[in-house]
Amino acid sequence: MNVRHGGCATDKSAHRPIQGWLKFISRIAVCVVVACMLLLPEGDSDQNAAQATPPIVRKAGHPFDQDWLETFWVIRQKCNACHRSNTDRHDFSSYEALISGGPDGQSPVIVPGKPEESLLWEYVVWNHGSDLKSPHPDEPMMPPENKADWLTEGQLDTLYRWIKNGALEYQLPDHCNIRPLLETDFVSAKECAHCHQRQYDEWSRSMHAYAQHSPAFEAFTLTMQERTGGTMGTFCTRCHTPIGTSLGENGSMRNVHRSRISMEGVTCVVCHRLQRPFYKASGRLPVTPGQVNEGCFYGPFGDAVNPDGSAHDATGAAHLTKSALCGSCHDVTSPQGVRLEEAFSEWQNSPAAKEGISCQECHMGPIPGMPVKRMDRPWGKAAVVPGVDPSLIPDRPLSNHSFVGPDYSLLPDTEFPEKLDWMYEVDYRVPENLTPHQRETLTTLRIRNRKQLEIARNQRWELLKNAAKITVSHPQCVDEGDRIKVRVDVTSTTAGHNFPTGFTAERQAWVCVHVTDPAGRTVFVSGDTDANGDLRDEHSHAVETGHMHRDRHLLNFQSKFTSLNILGTERSLIIPVNRDLSPLNVIRPANTPAQSFGRPFAFRVAKSSLPPLQTAGRDYAMRLNRGAGRYRVHVRLNFRNLPPALFDKIGIPHLKHLLETVVIDEYCGMITVQD
Repeated sequence: MNVRHGGCATDKSAHRPIQGWLKFISRIAVCVVVACMLLLPEGDSDQNAAQATPPIVRKAGHPFDQDWLETFWVIRQKCNACHRSNTDRHDFSSYEALISGGPDGQSPVIVPGKPEESLLWEYVVWNHGSDLKSPHPDEPMMPPENKADWLTEGQLDTLYRWIKNGALEYQLPDHCNIRPLLETDFVSAKECAHCHQRQYDEWSRSMHAYAQHSPAFEAFTLTMQERTGGTMGTFCTRCHTPIGTSLGENGSMRNVHRSRISMEGVTCVVCHRLQRPFYKASGRLPVTPGQVNEGCFYGPFGDAVNPDGSAHDATGAAHLTKSALCGSCHDVTSPQGVRLEEAFSEWQNSPAAKEGISCQECHMGPIPGMPVKRMDRPWGKAAVVPGVDPSLIPDRPLSNHSFVGPDYSLLPDTEFPEKLDWMYEVDYRVPENLTPHQRETLTTLRIRNRKQLEIARNQRWELLKNAAKITVSHPQCVDEGDRIKVRVDVTSTTAGHNFPTGFTAERQAWVCVHVTDPAGRTVFVSGDTDANGDLRDEHSHAVETGHMHRDRHLLNFQSKFTSLNILGTERSLIIPVNRDLSPLNVIRPANTPAQSFGRPFAFRVAKSSLPPLQTAGRDYAMRLNRGAGRYRVHVRLNFRNLPPALFDKIGIPHLKHLLETVVIDEYCGMITVQD
């Protein structure tokens, strides 16, 4: 049968051989795919499976029962506040104590192989799924107070499986004398919260807790790894996650693959288990492992108290009150000798250092950015131990563990400062998947996190307000067409370091001057931004492509990464890797002493920050020729911790809307123009 389409005759039978070949080929392809899947090793699917949440303990060649390690982690965080040693309750602080008979030796809480007969299981199990047919109670007996601490479905499964399989610790064989370092060998900040809730709340909203969580830091680190062929190693992460580095996590590991203790960043034991002064820059602090009662904690007080004998050992350590402790991570020099951060070096040469003012007095005191001696701080209980009469614990001058600085969280309020355990098991973004308990605790968490973030925001703003001020001078009355000058001076009110400090190549502190005529039209502007939010300097894409003029009046205290190029001249960079001289970069120790030349040969940081208590400014010349009337002069001193151009370079442009510009100081004035 012939069919005509548009005047052309076609024969359907002519297509049948082609269709048959297509069916045959598709069947062969399916068979090949199935065969390949069958030939894959069985272990590959588990080994290469995607992991979406940080593990409690990574499954990496250790000789212990995995369920025990995860169970022990949960018990330490949710039970040890009450069930600690030297009390009248069952001690849960170690494997031996947990499986023992309790204080009287006759009341075990674990019956190996029989979870239903184990008191621990009876106390913590509950109807987590709100199942009407569940034999379990709607609320567990333990933990008794905070609903957020109730064991999740996954934690209950792990506990049940561990008891069912014999409640084993899995000891090493006698002939083996090498014990691997594990995540459970370090004390979590949540364990410290049992007695130091105030300090934990302050730390949890701090940038020390946020250090490894930061999506900007993670993206920047991965970009640097790519541009250096992976040779950067743990140079950045060893300060942002000291425990993760001690556990062997490399610099390229994504956050979702890092352990929970690693994601605590600069956690409590990083400082309080530091036995002696470190006196080295660029991080890699020697953190001492061990459970709460397996070592000593170091603090600012030398007269530790232990009323009932259940507390950990503690002693005073003078190095915790010295600026050198902060300098270990806040002075960063690359292997080639580039001084990337100099906050500690700036302090050493500052008026504050000459007066004996330490970093801790400004950044751990009651007023962010203002020095307050330790004995002049608010007094209170440094610890509140469950079951111990508070009157037996002396009052101490309290330090603020928020460590207030210029940075802030870019994460949603469900991820930081805190996150609930069940949120690692369920996609909380889908409300239909949540149980009533999960909805309730999620709402409570978000309210708490928002309050914490608001406190952190207010403290950050107060710190910046105390950092600098501006002074503006200009004529009050001029004739139309006169050329005038507006003088703006910026004075640092910070005695301890430059303004800004830290990673100054990405810190922006600039002056914005905006003059408008009586009709509100712009007469002069400097310090404005392009469509991307960048200042109109050499890092602006709009300036680089010629769509906007460069701001030649810009007063910006941001330092710049500067590299030597093949023409012998220098240019400014956003990412601190010199690709002009070598497209393929490999980080090696410098073969010449950078100190002898003042800087490395091919790369440097062009420093523009304002020294402590110093003043710098400039004149803004303009002509007021838009007619008679009152001209408005608006001057702002702005601060931004990171520029939008950086986010474009490191692959997170979707987060640029979260960047915040803080107005540190502001001036508004009028100039009267006469005919």
